[in-house]
Amino acid sequence: METVTLESKNKDMASVLELLPQQREFVTSDGLSGTLTLQLDTVQVEASGYGSSTRAVNVTRSYPNLAGQDTSYIPKTIQDGGRTLTLQDINWQTDNTASLDGHDMGDRFTAVATYSGSATSSYVKGYTVTANYTGTVSRIALNKTRYVAIFEGGGPTVDIIPTEADSSPGFQFQWSYVLVPLGLLALAGGGMGGALFLKRRHESEEGAE
Repeated sequence: METVTLESKNKDMASVLELLPQQREFVTSDGLSGTLTLQLDTVQVEASGYGSSTRAVNVTRSYPNLAGQDTSYIPKTIQDGGRTLTLQDINWQTDNTASLDGHDMGDRFTAVATYSGSATSSYVKGYTVTANYTGTVSRIALNKTRYVAIFEGGGPTVDIIPTEADSSPGFQFQWSYVLVPLGLLALAGGGMGGALFLKRRHESEEGAE
């Protein structure tokens, strides 16, 4: 089994599977090789880190029917979505609302207050994906060759037989390893034949006398 770990910008499975091939070749330095297959039930996606960002938040609130343009009527801070916002500006508007029972109550005012603050949010920077590949691997066996010289009546022949000698692509058989000993044997054989021939000729001459 081989466990693969990689980084992804997204966590949805479609994006993750685009990063994971269904099969991958497995080769080790000690000669093991094979094809491994992705196990979908082992795919896991986890957040690899978080970041944060801050943005400005502005909110307006209206305070109508105020007797005057008095800032003491306006709250200096408010709560909005769990955040505390601070008063930044007030825009006064005249209501000119009629009084009750026909009595003129004078001008009334509406305060439009602007509050501001900041909001901080976190986000995921990226995701770490892990998955397992399984399959069968085997050790690479190099082809072996041995060169054997066999002497027959018509002269030496060479048979090529699989053995433990190296026959890798860079190997070249040196014919001199076979031909030199053959030459020596041929010379020795020729010398012996010549000696026998001279001896028989000498004996023949003596018999003739």
